[in-house]
Amino acid sequence: MEEKYWAAVDWSDDEHVVSIVDDERKKVKTFAVDHTDEGLDRMADRLRKFVPLAGVAIELNRGLVVQKLLDERLTVYPINPKLSKKWRDAQSVNGCKSDPGDAFVMATGLQRYHEQLRSLEPEDPLTRQLTGLCTTECRFIRTHTVFVQQLKACLKRYYPQALEWFDDWTGPTPLDFLKQFPTPERLRKATKSKLIGFLKTHHLRLLPKWQQKIDRRADDTWPHDQATTSAGKQEALGLVKMLRQAKQCIKQQRQAIRELFQLHPDAHIFDSLPGVGERLAPRLLGHFGTNRDRFPDARPLQQLSGTAPITRGSGKSYTVRIRRGCQKDFRNAMHWVAKCSINTCSWARAFYDKCRAAGDHDALALRKLANRWLKIIFCMWRDRRPYDEAKYLESLIKRGSPLLRYMQS
Repeated sequence: MEEKYWAAVDWSDDEHVVSIVDDERKKVKTFAVDHTDEGLDRMADRLRKFVPLAGVAIELNRGLVVQKLLDERLTVYPINPKLSKKWRDAQSVNGCKSDPGDAFVMATGLQRYHEQLRSLEPEDPLTRQLTGLCTTECRFIRTHTVFVQQLKACLKRYYPQALEWFDDWTGPTPLDFLKQFPTPERLRKATKSKLIGFLKTHHLRLLPKWQQKIDRRADDTWPHDQATTSAGKQEALGLVKMLRQAKQCIKQQRQAIRELFQLHPDAHIFDSLPGVGERLAPRLLGHFGTNRDRFPDARPLQQLSGTAPITRGSGKSYTVRIRRGCQKDFRNAMHWVAKCSINTCSWARAFYDKCRAAGDHDALALRKLANRWLKIIFCMWRDRRPYDEAKYLESLIKRGSPLLRYMQS
């Protein structure tokens, strides 16, 4: 039987350590390369000398190092850092840690457990670019959310009156309000006509709630301190600038995603889903990819997205819990797919109502609905056909689904 070799790369920002073992998990070679084009070429050249190289383990699923390995037509296994830590703890309990040691642990773990692991499948450049843009968009959104929370925390310290004016601080109107009235004193001195003009400029009708806020602007019992107000004002206005910049980055990112998504051959599949819109469809496409051999059925997708629960049983104890170990962006996308579909899809609303009637809370009902949607989307993706609600409703009628009762009511 031909002997195989197994490799692992312990990556870092400036240097990567590679360890290679044989079928008996004995160390054959360990070397380090710089994170440069020349260093990555040298790593590929040295790996090619070990034939056959059955696989390469790395704690990444994308990036320049991973792409270099894929370009060399090597079988790459992305390893979850939690899993590699368990492998390291299983080999030794002394707590010692080093880059060559970590690479050796991953290489031996890959040789031992490779049949239970899933290798990366290379994607075409268009899909990779679209996935990268969607990932960046999600990061920009998280950054924007952090800035919003920081701004609200800042206002609590020096300007709580502003928080009473608006519930949603993600839009441009509250930011314009802060720029025009950055301190409690400026708000108190503002005339009634100026505040009404602000509301009209931002297309807000003069409802009773706004009239009450205008009339109460001078009824301030909150303690004031000039130094705190001055520092808070500077922080708030700085955060307003960063929020606007983050919003602009998100807008530009979405425009780039929109243009690229329209060029993708699978765009019509995900664009046909009810309620997904132009934001969710590209994200779903990125998570599915284009390689139809990657997933044998919908189960791996349900596990990756966290819609499939975790079951734990021991003796007479049996529990079902939410799956925490998953791709968070994928889980968030499927949550919104389910959330949007209950307003545009009759059977989805019936499924949600059925779960709620059975005692499930909102998040659990949406997670179950997302789990059902993944089965449908997988079949669409596998067969390269768009969503057809009439056909799905016909299948529900043919099966005599209990959802029909909720749809009729």
